[in-house]
Amino acid sequence: MPDGSIIQDRDPLTVPSTRRNPVLADVFNRLGYMERKGSGFGKILDGYKVQINYTEDKRPTFRSDRYQFTVIMPNLNYGVPQGVSQDVAQDVSQGVTQDDLDAKIIALIKQNNKISTEKMGMALGVSTRTILRRIKKLDNVHYIGRGFSGHWEIQDQ
Repeated sequence: MPDGSIIQDRDPLTVPSTRRNPVLADVFNRLGYMERKGSGFGKILDGYKVQINYTEDKRPTFRSDRYQFTVIMPNLNYGVPQGVSQDVAQDVSQGVTQDDLDAKIIALIKQNNKISTEKMGMALGVSTRTILRRIKKLDNVHYIGRGFSGHWEIQDQ
C-alpha cells in the first residue's frame, strides 16, 4: 500500500482507493471502462456472498507484498455434491413465468436504464443468455449506443 502497510493486515472495505496513474484512469473513466473509484473490493466480496454455495471459509482473500497484489477466490463448487448447484439453478428459473420475467426485466430497466444484462440475470436468478433471449422477443425494448456508454429505452405501446 502507499503508506507501507500490507493488505492482509487491513479490512479490504476500509482501504482508501488511490490511482497510481491518474491520466490513464481519467482516459478509462471517460471511455466508460472504469466504474467509480474504490468499488472493486466490495464488488468481489458482495458477489461471492450472494452465491448459493458461499460459506465464510470460502471468502475471497487479498494479499500484497512490495511487488505484487493477489486476490485468492476459492472455488465455491469444491466439495459440493455433484448436481446440487445445478438442481438449485433449475428450480429457480422454472418458478418464473415468461410474462413475469419480461415484466421484471422491464421494471429493472425502468429503475436503471444503464443496467447490464449480467446484473439483470443475477437479480432475477437466470442466466445472461436468458435475459438476452427474452429482450430480443420484446419489441418495445431497445439498447441505444454501444458498450458501457449505451442505455436501454422502453417505447410505450
